[in-house]
Amino acid sequence: MVKNKLCAIVNLTEDNTVTEPLTNARPIAALPFASRYRLIDFVLSDIAYADIASLALFIGDSGRSIYDHIRSGESWDLNNKIHGGVFTFSQQNWKKQNYSQDDYEDFYFNHRLFLERSKADYVFVSGSSIIANVDIQAVTAQHKSSGKDVTVIYSPMNDDLDNVVENYRIFLDVSDETNVRAMGSEELATADRINVSLNMYVLSVEKLIEMMDQALEEGIYLDLDALLEQYLTEYSINAYEYTGYAAKINSIESYYRANIEMLDRKKFASLLQTSIPILTKAKNGSPTYYAPESKVVQSIIGSDVSIYGRVEHSLVNRRVDIAEDAQVEDSILLQGVKVGEGATIKYAIIDKDSVIDAGAQVVGSPDDILVVPKSSHIKA
Repeated sequence: MVKNKLCAIVNLTEDNTVTEPLTNARPIAALPFASRYRLIDFVLSDIAYADIASLALFIGDSGRSIYDHIRSGESWDLNNKIHGGVFTFSQQNWKKQNYSQDDYEDFYFNHRLFLERSKADYVFVSGSSIIANVDIQAVTAQHKSSGKDVTVIYSPMNDDLDNVVENYRIFLDVSDETNVRAMGSEELATADRINVSLNMYVLSVEKLIEMMDQALEEGIYLDLDALLEQYLTEYSINAYEYTGYAAKINSIESYYRANIEMLDRKKFASLLQTSIPILTKAKNGSPTYYAPESKVVQSIIGSDVSIYGRVEHSLVNRRVDIAEDAQVEDSILLQGVKVGEGATIKYAIIDKDSVIDAGAQVVGSPDDILVVPKSSHIKA
């Protein structure tokens, strides 16, 4: 694919309140995943693999944690000074709340400016709360051959349908692998298999500008992925079927579930061992140390970790210390957590830099995951 024929717009504007306290100081896109990555790494890696040179990130609030993670975009080869780069636009939530038609520039001014300067013919538009590993080149090729206005990427799901209906917004009735017969919600979510939109789209820049013009005339001010949902049924739709692992992060429970599902080898391979490598910011650290008395069972362990106790069916991020006789089961420990001697952690998410004192008990349940906020100190 020739550079600049395709650009990308990613909206980091999801409702962070649904995953508090984990998102008190970071957007959903910056949440750690699988003991190594951030959620945003997946869409960034897909964009890099598609050889997209120009990327715009529209960030809900300040975006400090996103800037710290992405920096120049070098880890994803997005720091191209000649053909494009990463362009960030923060405080989108404030803009939506305070925008007036009397403002000196239209609501979609920054989107237009980015699209114009990217000199692209097509644009990939996405949210950032869905974990998937999509071949954007293949999607774009199918979109061009379809002759349709918009291609929506969808995933067929047939497990835990009640959970699927509760968590996804758009359901598709596809007559074959590419053509959409209908879109909606409840009436299409009753079959043994539900086709859900992954909130990812490919369309021409011309069509996207047309949508933005219509939105301005009608006084509709939305993030572009939401705008596509608004107008999708007014255009001809092509559907691209994604068959790999997918999960939507819109609650503490869904975040916990998606991480724990990476302990399933098939799901891990479906997401992380495909032809598209998932890239992330490089971090230097020592190898993990497993003491002779330690025991680790069915877990994912990051680098620079020291384990003297027991870890079972859990995910442990980098720079975590687990003392002797401590037990960690069915839990997620984020970066820099310290677990004292004889402490017990079960069905819990322990956020960054928290300290669990010797002998302390942090115990939730499968139906009630306990969350310890960042930099907490849990005493015995």
